[in-house]
This record gives sequence, structure tokens and C-alpha cells, in this order.
Amino acid sequence: MLDLMRLFAQVVEEQSFTVVARKLGISQPAVSNQIRAFEEKLGVKLLYRKGKGFALTPEGETVYKHALHMLDEWSELMREIGDSEKLMSGKVHIGASHIPGEYLLPMYLASFRNRYPEIKFKLTIGDSLEMAEKVLAHEVDFAVVGAVFDTEKLTSEFWIKDELGFVISSSHPLSKQKNIDLNSIREDPMIIRETGSGHRRAFEEALAKRGLDLNDFNIALEVGSSEAVKTAVCSGIGYSFLSKHASESCERQGLVWKNVDDFFIERGFYLLTRRNKPLTITAHECYQFLAAQVDFSTP
Repeated sequence: MLDLMRLFAQVVEEQSFTVVARKLGISQPAVSNQIRAFEEKLGVKLLYRKGKGFALTPEGETVYKHALHMLDEWSELMREIGDSEKLMSGKVHIGASHIPGEYLLPMYLASFRNRYPEIKFKLTIGDSLEMAEKVLAHEVDFAVVGAVFDTEKLTSEFWIKDELGFVISSSHPLSKQKNIDLNSIREDPMIIRETGSGHRRAFEEALAKRGLDLNDFNIALEVGSSEAVKTAVCSGIGYSFLSKHASESCERQGLVWKNVDDFFIERGFYLLTRRNKPLTITAHECYQFLAAQVDFSTP
């Protein structure tokens, strides 16, 4: 019955049998049949057709309200008894933007798995906007991203601080300059991250504070990851701005990382979840472990 309640709640939230079927990896008729079986068990009609979609009957409204409450209570129960290490198993699917996914999370997840070796992980990496969409679509348990997404359905908690610095090939004349001025590099070729990345959003916000935007610069290349940024800079295409967390290997790759005068770019990484939707036992424990690794202060 609990599974039927959970399915019914998903259908109501998504307003689509087809969307729920796709997310669960089953057919649309299978979802319809299970909702029909739920109605038969309760002895009431829960949904009725309205235009091209459906709406809740008065009984459906009541069942939906109580179903959410019961599902929350069940999650809380499982969380409370989940202190038993024998229950800490299964898979946690985490979404992450490029910097936390490539440079931070592997280390933290290795430590967490030392504590709970039965837990397995799947780490999906993309830009921040894409990961927010995956959290909304229930495709990941939670995400770690480089931008804030506080909406009606999403909530963000600050995790760790980051800053972006100027990076250039060690063979480039700019690498020898003691001081880098923002206006002096506007004509030089620049490499930027893709639209949707927290990295790019932070960079554009910093430019706006100086009364500038990307149109004021010579954009030579747009790429989809920090590793691609480093490779492009190393090849001599131009300069870029790179996270300090991705800069540790710069020297080995023939790159120089430095600050630009009066142009400080700071941002945060955030733990992103669905608002008012409890995580599974294992995902909740992992989330709490990550949250405990750093001081939750304002970035």
C-alpha cells in the first residue's frame, strides 16, 4: 500500500502519468493500472479527466494530503531506525557540477564509504542548472552545485567556499606580469565556461559589479568543464578564470594561477535538495556527513 501511495503522490505532483512512467522506467499503462488498483483498494475514485489532463476528486484531495503525511512519517521512522549500520546499504545517486564533482566529492565519498562499506555511489556530473533539473526530476538524491537554487521546490544550503583566479600558460607574456589589470586584458583571447554553469554565473556577476559584461571581452572559446579550460589555456588559445580547487595541478600542466587587481571572484558550493521531501536513509546520512565536513557559514 505504501508503494501505491508513493506512486499516487508522484502522479499528482508531476500531473502526468507519462512523466512518472518514464522516471520509474515502466510503461504508462502500468502506472494507470496501479493507480486504478489503488482506487479499488480504497473504494473511491481519486482522479477524473479534465481537458487533456486530470484533476483530483474531493476524496483524491483527502487521500493525497494523508498520503504525504504518511510518507513523511515513514521516512522519519526509517531515518530514526537507520542508525543501525546494518541498514546502511544501497546506492546514493549524487549530482554535481564540475568542480565539486571532479575535485572535492571523490575524496569525501571515499571517507564516507570507509564508515559504511556496503553503500555504493553514482556520481553524475554536469553544469549547475542541469543538476538542479535532475534534483527536481528525482533523477538524483541530491546535488552539490556552484549556484543557489532556492525556489518553491528546491532548497540550497551553503557547503564550502570557492574563489576564481586568473590562469594563463606559463609561456604567455602575461604570466610574467606581476600585476594583472582587468581592463588591460579585455582585448586578449579569453576562454569561458558554458551557460548554465555556476562558474560562469559567478564570473558574470563579478563583471557586473565592475560595470562590465562578456561583450566587453574577446571570447575565443566556450567549454564545458574546468579540465577543458586548463587544456585550452595550456594550448595557448588564451587566458581564463579558474576555481582554486582546480588549480592545484596548474603548475604541473604549465599554467600560472594568479589574482587580478581589484577583481575578486568568490562564490559558494551548495547542497541542493527537493524542498520538504525527505531523503532516503542512506542519502540522508551521506548528506549529513558532507554537511559536517565544513563550517556552515555565509560564503
